[in-house]
Amino acid sequence: MVSEKNEASAWVAWILFGGVVLLLLGGAHVTVGTLALWRPEALEGTRSDLLLDVGLSTLGWVHLVLGIVLMVVAGALILGRVWARFAAIALALVALLINFAFASVYPVWSVVAIGFSLVSVYAVAVHGGELTAAYRH
Repeated sequence: MVSEKNEASAWVAWILFGGVVLLLLGGAHVTVGTLALWRPEALEGTRSDLLLDVGLSTLGWVHLVLGIVLMVVAGALILGRVWARFAAIALALVALLINFAFASVYPVWSVVAIGFSLVSVYAVAVHGGELTAAYRH
């Protein structure tokens, strides 16, 4: 019996971690979007209301759609789909830019989110093929 050597490194765990983070982030966006649509009075007068000059209904729909997209991409990334790697990189870069823009309002969270985004982009871009190869074995 011939044994094949698996070339997956520890970075596969970071890719899976990135997928779980995207899944949780998507859930948070769905929750905030649902709250903005069903109980907008809970979000009125908050920091997010002061930052953006859009209605809470619009903000709710954006959060809801973004959350669903994040959850679908996260599930596909965890399953090792190639298209999800590209989508995860794009979404992580968008999150990085958004968190950079809001760094003066939420400094600690922004720095943490930027760090997670950078690690996720690196892990998926450089070691994404290892996860797909690991599923084949």
